[in-house]
Amino acid sequence: QIYNSELENKFDNFEDWLCIFPLHRGKANEDEDGNEDEHFVGKYKGSFYVYPTEEAGPEPKVSQGVPRNRPIKVLVRVYIVKATNLSPADPNGKADPYVVVTVGQEQKDTKERYIPKQLNPVFGEVVELTVSFPMESELTVAIFDHDLVGADDLIGETKIDLENRFYSKHRANCGVASQYDM
Repeated sequence: QIYNSELENKFDNFEDWLCIFPLHRGKANEDEDGNEDEHFVGKYKGSFYVYPTEEAGPEPKVSQGVPRNRPIKVLVRVYIVKATNLSPADPNGKADPYVVVTVGQEQKDTKERYIPKQLNPVFGEVVELTVSFPMESELTVAIFDHDLVGADDLIGETKIDLENRFYSKHRANCGVASQYDM
C-alpha cells in the first residue's frame, strides 16, 4: 500500500510500543521564569503500564519483547525517490537540489549528482548506513541547493526516529520498484 502522507501521521509516530517523553530540568525556585525549551535536557523513551493488583501477577507482562540494555547494530537503507514543490533557491526561480542523509557521525550525500534547475526532482538514489541503537536513532534527510560560488543553501530537512520504527509492530517492508520511468 502506498501512503500519500507522512507515515508518522498514519501510525501515531510509531509509538505503539515505545513512547517519547521530554525531560525537563526543574526550576531552582518558584520565581524562576523562562520557557520550557530552556529547561529541556533530553528525552525518555519507554512505556508505562498500570495494572489492578489482581491482574498484575508475579511476572511483569511488559517485559516480553523489551530490548536488552546493549547496543544493536542495524543496517538502514534510505530510498530517496523524489521531492516535490521545493522552494526556489536560485535567482532563476529554480533550484539545483541534492540530498544529504545523516545519522550520528555518519553522513552520505548526492552532491556530485545534483539535479540542475528543478523544483520537482526525481533522485532515484539509495543510501546505506550502519547505525547503533540507542546511541544513533535520529535520521536526518536534508535537501540542499548546489551553488558553484559560496556555501550551498539548505532548502529543507526532516528528522525520523529510527528506533521507534525498528521496535514498532508496523515494521516496514520496502516495496520500491527496482526500476521506474520519470
